[in-house]
Amino acid sequence: MIFTSYRWQCLLKNITFAPNPKNTFSIKFMTQNPFTSLTFESIWSKHFNDNKALLSFKSINGVKFIKYSRFGIYVNAGKNLTKGIDYSINFEETDYKGKTFLIYDVPTYFDTEPFHPPESSSLKLKKMFQYQGFLMDISNFKDKDEYINAQFSSKNRREFRSNQRRLETCFNIRYEFINEEISQAKFDVLFDQFHALLNERFEGKQVNYHHLSKDKWAYYSELVFEMLKEKKASLLIIYNEDNPIGITLNFHADKVLFETITVFNPDYYKFSIGKTSIIKLLEWCFDHGYQISDFSKGDFDYKHKWGNLAYDFNYHILYDSKSIRSILTSKYIEYFYILKLYLRKRKVNELYRKYKFLMSNKKTVETSQYSNVKVSSIQQFETSDYDLIQFEKDDYKFLRVCVFSFAFANPENISNIKVYKHKSLENTYLISGTKKAQQVTFNVT
Repeated sequence: MIFTSYRWQCLLKNITFAPNPKNTFSIKFMTQNPFTSLTFESIWSKHFNDNKALLSFKSINGVKFIKYSRFGIYVNAGKNLTKGIDYSINFEETDYKGKTFLIYDVPTYFDTEPFHPPESSSLKLKKMFQYQGFLMDISNFKDKDEYINAQFSSKNRREFRSNQRRLETCFNIRYEFINEEISQAKFDVLFDQFHALLNERFEGKQVNYHHLSKDKWAYYSELVFEMLKEKKASLLIIYNEDNPIGITLNFHADKVLFETITVFNPDYYKFSIGKTSIIKLLEWCFDHGYQISDFSKGDFDYKHKWGNLAYDFNYHILYDSKSIRSILTSKYIEYFYILKLYLRKRKVNELYRKYKFLMSNKKTVETSQYSNVKVSSIQQFETSDYDLIQFEKDDYKFLRVCVFSFAFANPENISNIKVYKHKSLENTYLISGTKKAQQVTFNVT
């Protein structure tokens, strides 16, 4: 059986939509898109295009291009490092002749103009589904509580409140939302901490994360610093004392917040910091008149739960239907991305990222010594059997998740919790609060 590209895409998508399946919401912000701004384009070109001038075409408004190959393929500036591109067509212009254009990541909720070429135009358009995206459309809600009430049961809402209350009880928590120019010194410290959290998180997963490469991180560092000045980027930071335990990078359009990169210290996993950060972002969006908080591409469970609209990320191929070369080039691009989608649906990309991690020079996280944990409650103990230790030190980093989980289960400030190492029993520790204590033994067989 021969499948057309459209039938292939229908088979490959096979994704269940979040609430609001009609997918009728749209928003127009052509002049406000941060990913087609002069700052974004110039910094991207500096890092990935040898600072060459970007190409403009009178027939395609709102987006600039680079010439990607000798076959005459023109690709949008930013490529797949944007969170959404919009553009319009001027059918009176003919500078598309003999050329093929690839525009990454055009969300279906962007209110791009319908493609209706006159009979005199040979410009054609193919749309290629590649990813599903998710967002929170909050335009019809009065505040974060009303939105959360519509999305979650009372049991879930109690859990959210309890997790945040426990986090703030156990640690000296503060929240900072930066959406303006800051000093280079403060930014460098924050971005180094951001990088360290991401590096730790993905080393723990033993998965390669492409944004951590040296060239990508240098690009993000410069881009975010400059776009903070224009209020087109923001950082939400959750601190314990002065140490970031969660950071979310966002980009901004006029009424849209794009959640771009987010990371949390896995030692605090019991406290569900990710949910607290979403609530804080929602609160900020309502306070500042935003209509959308966009989770962007990537099919994760939390996006289904928090989002009320699913949409498609399409790749757009524009080509000259009177040019054999352009037709053949568009076919090549089309089937190349059909194959990529096919492989991604079968999680080949995830295997590749694991392979890249293993082949890199990164040190594999050692887990065997502190695996098979046995936890038991203790009613009484003799301090003479133990030595008091400072679990905050890096030598005892492996203990933190156990200490923080104990604090979550027995909420009190972390300053009241003491940790001891058994003098005679190997890999055995005692965690003690003001009311309860537990013994933790590692590598139990």
